Amino acid sequence: MAKSKAKAGTRKTIRCYLCGQELDVSARTMSTTCPGCNKAIKVEDLLVKSYLPVNDLQTCGMIKITKRGRVAAKIIQSGDGIECEGAIEGDVETDGHVRLGPKASWKGKVLRCGSIDIAVGATIIGELKIPWVRKKSRKIII
Repeated sequence: MAKSKAKAGTRKTIRCYLCGQELDVSARTMSTTCPGCNKAIKVEDLLVKSYLPVNDLQTCGMIKITKRGRVAAKIIQSGDGIECEGAIEGDVETDGHVRLGPKASWKGKVLRCGSIDIAVGATIIGELKIPWVRKKSRKIII
């Protein structure tokens, strides 16, 4: 059985990608219910290695897209940021940092993030809103 990198008592603060509510959760949490909007939210990091067509790609964690990965969605929302070596199609909102590799591409209406690194050779089609900060709600510990 594989052991998790996080220790049992470790906690982390996340922010709901739907309403902006901050809450403390265990580092091992993969999903939870937001006390602010009462919706189910994903907490885990996501790794995209191939083509992923979805309506919404949402997590409070990090989204990593490999060289062969491609995301096609209406909206991509991440709490910890996005690292992309492949392709993203859709509007992006992240409280964290966005890193686009040298062969990465993004196409959408708006990319909203706290900060961004764009490697030489990356393709961007759309409007950038940087720095962008999601509205914050009060913090709740569960």
